[in-house]
Order: sequence, then structure tokens, then C-alpha cells
Amino acid sequence: MYDLEEQEQIDALKAWWAQYARWVWVGVVLVLLGIGAFQGWRAWQERQAQNAGVLFEAVQGAVLQRDLSKSLQALQALETAQPQSALATRGALLVAALAHEKGDLGNALQTLQWVVTQGKEPAMVDLARLRAAGLLADQKKYDEALHLLQDNHSADYLAMSADLRGDILLAQNKPDAARQSWREALEKSQPVDVLHQIVQGKLDALGGSK
Repeated sequence: MYDLEEQEQIDALKAWWAQYARWVWVGVVLVLLGIGAFQGWRAWQERQAQNAGVLFEAVQGAVLQRDLSKSLQALQALETAQPQSALATRGALLVAALAHEKGDLGNALQTLQWVVTQGKEPAMVDLARLRAAGLLADQKKYDEALHLLQDNHSADYLAMSADLRGDILLAQNKPDAARQSWREALEKSQPVDVLHQIVQGKLDALGGSK
């Protein structure tokens, strides 16, 4: 048998529950919904990654077959379905290289520009800028190429960007500016690097290695 004090506690608990039970259950439901949402989000991410992998394999396979038309179609499917995926960026770089190899500079530049505008990885974006600037320089569009290189800041590509900038400046008959850019390329590269040795050779030929 309950004593009077226990009965009062029980009555108080019942009264509290009658008043707040709905909010307690709301809280429980919200927690459960939160857990479910998190699990659903993880499952969605996994599905997205799997889908991106399948689409990237289609791009890779077409590139290995050296089929530019098929590669462009597969890349478009990947970019449309998974524009934020790192695999979309890498697929675009592969297709751009194939387009360049095939002499289709228009598609090569367009694909690289997609990486520049849509890519989320700074290093990959800088690589796309570097390649696009090289293609523009080949077309003697020197100012456009230099404009692209201005935005390259990733440490992995600073030396190569400075080297290409020097080539473009020399093509514009600006030897002093070219010399300065090549010196920057030397500073950003290691003496054992092939690029370092190539740049040093350019400076020696220009008469500005000191």
C-alpha cells in the first residue's frame, strides 16, 4: 500500500504527464525523425557516389577508346547528374585532353571552362586554368591566357603557371617580363625538378639567368 506522500507524488506525476505528455512525444518523434533524416542523407550520399562512379566509368571507357563523340556524351550525362562530384571534374579533364589530342580545341576549351566555373577543388580548377591558358596561347590569344593564369594560386601549379606566363610574355616580345616570370618559376620549383631545369635553360638562352 502506498502511504499518503507516495500517493501525492504519483498524483503529481500523473498531472504532469497529462499536461506535458504531448510535448514529450513530440520531442521523441523529432529525435526519431532526425535520426531517420541523417540515415537517409547518408544513404542518399552513398547512392550519389555510386551513380557518379558508374557515370565516370562510362566517360573513362569512352576516352580509352579514343571516341571523342561518345566521351562528350558520357561527360554531359555525368555533369548533368552529378555536377558537384569530384569525378565530374576529373572526367572533364580527361575529355578535354582527348579533345585537344583530336584537334578539337573548341570542345577542349569549353570542357576546361566548365571545370573552372563548376569545380570545387582549387587544385583541379587551377589545373584546368593552366591547360586552358596553354590552348589559348597556342591560338595566340595571349591576353586571354594571361588573364586566366592570374587566378592560379594552388602551390602545385604555381611554377608551371609562371613558366607558361613567361612563354606567353616572350611571345608578346616582352623579354624582361618573361625573365621575371621564369625567375618566379625557378623559385617555386625544386632544383631536381625537370621543370626547374627547363626554365633555367630558357633563362640561360635569354641571357637573364643571374
